[in-house]
Amino acid sequence: MWVDSGVRTAVEDVGREVALASAAAAGAAGPRLEAAWGRLMGALALEPAPELRTCPACGGECMLAATRCSSCWSVLTPPRGPAPAPRVTP
Repeated sequence: MWVDSGVRTAVEDVGREVALASAAAAGAAGPRLEAAWGRLMGALALEPAPELRTCPACGGECMLAATRCSSCWSVLTPPRGPAPAPRVTP
């Protein structure tokens, strides 16, 4: 399941805060918080961010293997062989 970069960034931010809160929590609250976060992450099953490239026609971002630009619908040729360093959404 592909998730937009805003959601992915928010999940990463909350994950860092959960780790900090868990480390600071006294008693059993820390492990329970980390376990609950782990269950949520398992339910979300976030995949790595898709590899992106720039459309040569309009400069928009599209997936590396796309055959059409998602912005201008120009026909794109999928890369062959080793791809250049992919741009990954944060």
